[in-house]
Amino acid sequence: MAARCLVEVSNDFHGMGRSMTFVTMGPMLKRAQAAGYGIAAFNMIDYNSARSIVDGAVELQAPIIVQVSVKTIRHWGFKPIATWVRMMADDVDIPVALHLDHCTDEDVIKRCIDAGWTSVMFDGSSLPFAENRARSEAIYRLTESAGVGLEAEIGAIGGVEDDKFVAEDSAILADYDECLEFVKNMPNLAVFAPAIGTAHGVYKGQPKIAYDLLERISGAVGIPIALHGGTGLSQEQFDRCISGGCAKVNISTMHKLRFIDGFLDVRQAKPKLEEPLPFIVGQYDAMKRDVCDMITAFGSRGKAAQAAGMVG
Repeated sequence: MAARCLVEVSNDFHGMGRSMTFVTMGPMLKRAQAAGYGIAAFNMIDYNSARSIVDGAVELQAPIIVQVSVKTIRHWGFKPIATWVRMMADDVDIPVALHLDHCTDEDVIKRCIDAGWTSVMFDGSSLPFAENRARSEAIYRLTESAGVGLEAEIGAIGGVEDDKFVAEDSAILADYDECLEFVKNMPNLAVFAPAIGTAHGVYKGQPKIAYDLLERISGAVGIPIALHGGTGLSQEQFDRCISGGCAKVNISTMHKLRFIDGFLDVRQAKPKLEEPLPFIVGQYDAMKRDVCDMITAFGSRGKAAQAAGMVG
């Protein structure tokens, strides 16, 4: 695989229509963390879903991360997804990153890099610590040579994500000392995902977020932190996590539910409708509303230029 370098921001920011292209998410997450806001990372489902994510961010002039699960890639294919998001990014004036979400398969990671992803995640959290660290470091060297950002995880985040299930009573908070050891040889890690008590999916009770642990880890490692399990958290919980160092905030389940609800709402309002486009529009509108709501909640509204490094 040939190494390549991703351009973070194009030179024609103020002058021409294609003001920003794909970005690696590491630099914009560092800027977000320093400025105290979070960048939304939504899991796309199809072209319409990806369009709602990017269009919502454009409307609010916010940086955005379009995430993709492994099963979504296997359904649509590597190149189609990369092409869709790249075309959208080339036509807008905000930074857009394309990120591979939870992945344990190194071949999938390599194929995403080859297809044009700007960042990837290796999730070795189910492995023994030493093996997770060794494999994460190997993939880190790969992503560094390709100019692609890497997210890595430690601890066990509860709930269901893709084909991975971690029961609530099996969720394990990240160990502070292990976190420091884990990232020691990965100084340019784009984002770090230690388990802090949140969970994927819909919460059945109140999550017990270890804010003190989050702040200790964030203060020690100097790397933006990813908040997994964002669906269902309150504004206060988002605020505390973001102020504690979480610069990337993941939303997956909510986006999927709006995808379904948007279709069903049209069906309920117009049960005899046989034209498919209104259903697609209904899905798009429902998803875009949530994108805008979450961008506002995370404080990234109006931060596109700042995240891209164009203003202080």
